[in-house]
Amino acid sequence: MPKPVNLLRNILSDMIGSKWAPRKDTKAKGSLLLVTGKMRRSIRSGISGRGVKFTSPLPYTGLHNTGGKFTQTVRSHSRTSKTGKSYTVKAHSRTMTMPQRQFIGDHPKVQQAISEIVHDNIAEFFDNLAKDLRK
Repeated sequence: MPKPVNLLRNILSDMIGSKWAPRKDTKAKGSLLLVTGKMRRSIRSGISGRGVKFTSPLPYTGLHNTGGKFTQTVRSHSRTSKTGKSYTVKAHSRTMTMPQRQFIGDHPKVQQAISEIVHDNIAEFFDNLAKDLRK
């Protein structure tokens, strides 16, 4: 059986709560769900009260999962126009809207995986306890 963390990661990466908004760039190729895999690999799970909590240390994970507006600071830089003229773009900030692209949350497959993990851990605990009592 795969490690619990890997099992949950695989289920969570397959789980999408609702259909995602399409890309703005219609010519873009590849998957919206997976480019480098860094966000998927960053998912951690832990017990919180009477439930399981999923977290990620990456600052943009929550924004991707819930969507929303954010401000991005653009540094001063040089740019060349289509006509070949070079000019400097001043530093500025811009507000951008990220559509919700949920990839983590509650789902029947997640509930089933958690139940299997708990069951396997309890079975392993009692197997080890029985071995220790036989000694």
